[in-house]
Amino acid sequence: MKDQTPLYALITGSSTGLGKAFAQECAQRGMNLILVSLPNENLKSLCKKLEHDYKIKAFCKETDLTNLQSVIEFAQWVTDNFSVNVLVNNAGIGGTQHFTDSTTAYLDNMIQLNIRAMTMLTRLLLPELKKYRKAYLLNVASLAAFSPVPYKTIYPATKAFIHHFTRGLEAELQDTNIQVSVLNPGPIMTNSDVRERIDAQSFYVKLSIMTPEEIAQIALKKMLRGKSVIIPGFMNRLNAFFIRAVSENFRIFVGTQIFKRENRKTQNNASTTNRSKQPTWKQPDQKTAAS
Repeated sequence: MKDQTPLYALITGSSTGLGKAFAQECAQRGMNLILVSLPNENLKSLCKKLEHDYKIKAFCKETDLTNLQSVIEFAQWVTDNFSVNVLVNNAGIGGTQHFTDSTTAYLDNMIQLNIRAMTMLTRLLLPELKKYRKAYLLNVASLAAFSPVPYKTIYPATKAFIHHFTRGLEAELQDTNIQVSVLNPGPIMTNSDVRERIDAQSFYVKLSIMTPEEIAQIALKKMLRGKSVIIPGFMNRLNAFFIRAVSENFRIFVGTQIFKRENRKTQNNASTTNRSKQPTWKQPDQKTAAS
């Protein structure tokens, strides 16, 4: 095995939130980058900024990883053009909805992105990672991986898949050059939608909130040191301990109380937003305006 230069770190879902924080943290460490996100998420501007600020090389690809052919073509583009020794499977979606209110498209997108895209990219890029003296694979799961969560249902199931898949793969690759790690963060303060959901939570839940930058810094530091399971933050490690210590029925009961309230608040906010978008009719001599 021989290192080729330049080496790159590949990060999925890197235009915003935790993925963007990973990109910035890797760039600060002098890593060249390959970033991928959905189209029209200003990824090219992020690459240019990181190149300017940290004097690294950064390339990007805008594609829909819920499409299997797009995943295959993206992996081929990467292996044809770059030497990759770090893969961060960060792309994922979630949310809080009553299962019977969820559309099939919403559920399918979550399964295809959180599970299939991560699995296929890992499989397609493992031969590339094996070429170097030391390589790293980091899959982003969640504290939700440790328990069923009512009103989220599919999301924790996908994260449990990521957690168990990564742990099993780590055992298979323990005698290779690849360090395999799984990240299980708690609530992350990212965009306005997430802030709204977090605001609906209890004070105790809010104590475990971390910024994407904090999580990315901890995750990369521990990954590079060879940590297999990474749970950032004292409160999140404490939560993980209690999740495992209590019965599954009790976890489901507590989750129901927490996320039923969040789901109700989300529905109420959506109803208010929809009402605000209804036209307000004025007198015939006035223009129609939306309130």
